[in-house]
Amino acid sequence: MPPKKDTKEKQVKGDEAEEMVLQYLKSVNRPYASTDVSANLKNKVPKAAAQKVMQSLADKGTLTLKPYGKQTIFVYNQSLLPVLSPEEMKTLDEELKEIQAEVEEKKRELRSLEKATIRLLEPFRAAGGEAAEPMSPEEIKGIDEGFAKWRKAWVDRRKVYKELLGMLADGGMTTDASFEEEQGIVPDDDECKAIESGEFCQPKPVRRAAAPARAAGAGLGARAGAGGMAGVSGAKSSVAKRSMSGGESQSMSQESVEVVPKKKKAKK
Repeated sequence: MPPKKDTKEKQVKGDEAEEMVLQYLKSVNRPYASTDVSANLKNKVPKAAAQKVMQSLADKGTLTLKPYGKQTIFVYNQSLLPVLSPEEMKTLDEELKEIQAEVEEKKRELRSLEKATIRLLEPFRAAGGEAAEPMSPEEIKGIDEGFAKWRKAWVDRRKVYKELLGMLADGGMTTDASFEEEQGIVPDDDECKAIESGEFCQPKPVRRAAAPARAAGAGLGARAGAGGMAGVSGAKSSVAKRSMSGGESQSMSQESVEVVPKKKKAKK
């Protein structure tokens, strides 16, 4: 399946862009530059438009601006924020204390869980805090071979089970879900499926001999067989030519090629 294309956010303009920028700066109540606001709004308001919108809001008095080097920083006008009454401030203080108490309780639970984890892992560590010796390549190879062996047995048995279950389902005797529920068969959980589909369980690539090489070899053999007689006749003619040039060439040709005399046919 091809990867999904990133969907671009629909850009807004005009009054809608002003309202979006104003509500964002009011909610965060932090100073930002126009580029930061555009990025935080996922480019719904482009950078150039964000600068114009924020400048327009500053001219209207809803934002406060301050030049900072080459950039201009904008923040929501603090005088427009609602002023809380003493009762509301007291309520917020009480909520803050409750949340802080919950945070401290969670920290204590975390420390307790960390101690329990250390206690559970203690039997698996060497005595005296010494580091465990690394496994040898032979030991690692043995573990990998054992895993591959028993995983193959599991895959074969699962295949047989699926085939039998499919035959029962095709015959109308039962369904997959009801049969597994009656027999108490628990399917693989998400973790097992993730391991099975991961690269750890992928089959290793098998090297195969190149088919074109065999075809080329067969073609050479066929051409050699077809041209065998032509090669012999060519050799004979070459020897005959060398024999006409001198004694040394004649002796060499006689040593390299043996002429077999033809048998005479018997007369009746």
